[in-house]
Amino acid sequence: MKMRFHSLIKFIAKYQYLNVSDAKYFFNSSRYYRNRIKTLIDKNFLRKIKWVLVLGKSGIQYAQLLNLEYNKLNKNQEYRERLLKLSNIAAFYHNCKTVDFIPSFAIKDKTVFTTTGRRFIGIFNINGFEYLTYQILKEHDNKYIQSVIYDIQKEMKYKNIIIFIDDINRINLNDFAFGLNQILVIEDNEINREKLKYLHSIRWKAIIDKCYKGAYLAEYSFCEYTNNKDKFINTFYFLDTEKITRLKYFIRESSTKRAYIICDLKLETRLQKELPDANYCVVDLEKYIDKERKYYYAVEE
Repeated sequence: MKMRFHSLIKFIAKYQYLNVSDAKYFFNSSRYYRNRIKTLIDKNFLRKIKWVLVLGKSGIQYAQLLNLEYNKLNKNQEYRERLLKLSNIAAFYHNCKTVDFIPSFAIKDKTVFTTTGRRFIGIFNINGFEYLTYQILKEHDNKYIQSVIYDIQKEMKYKNIIIFIDDINRINLNDFAFGLNQILVIEDNEINREKLKYLHSIRWKAIIDKCYKGAYLAEYSFCEYTNNKDKFINTFYFLDTEKITRLKYFIRESSTKRAYIICDLKLETRLQKELPDANYCVVDLEKYIDKERKYYYAVEE
């Protein structure tokens, strides 16, 4: 109980705001969390402003007494909406062992980042791999999408990018290839957020041995595995616009060599539109996730 209480107060002290519905990520039971939040409000550890939670007087005192990171409440409406979007993502991953989300306001390297004009929302660290992250929502117009493209174009440090988007059909995937390592375009929903936890936990070698026995890690930029004869293989867990672009070039320039793709059924439907000439091996990727890398909630005391 104490660990969950501390975790919630510490989180809101840092992010300032938390949507009431996002409080469920701090408790196991949906019924229990509503009762617990009501108790914390009654004891003035939390205040409720419409559908948003902030620290109450007792919560502020608790944060200051324990020397927790505490950001004074910013009441600017536009900035509050941004903080709520950040806290929504951070709450989902707050106790995940494979994913660490660093919000944009916590990035200290001012020689690399300037908050003015930049569109990134933060950095995901997934099993030690860092991804500069953006979010394109339904309220964002084409001008905003173009500003995200420009933002990525001028990025000098990070070579792995994640773009959360409400509807992938809103963008042209060809516009999001810049010669970086990865650009993962992910439709933003709870299923895909859950999948992201296991981005680096898939036993691809076991899948390769099943689909294309004899293939091994490749040294080429346009494929991940090969038998060095007639099979040049790439894996897809999410849409990767950089990998798609490299494959398009390979298929166009290599009429005698065949491109092979391993993905799940849903992703095959989307990839077929971008890469109709590739050969596909459809696999239930969930069966090949390293379950030992799942995250665990803190045990209640």
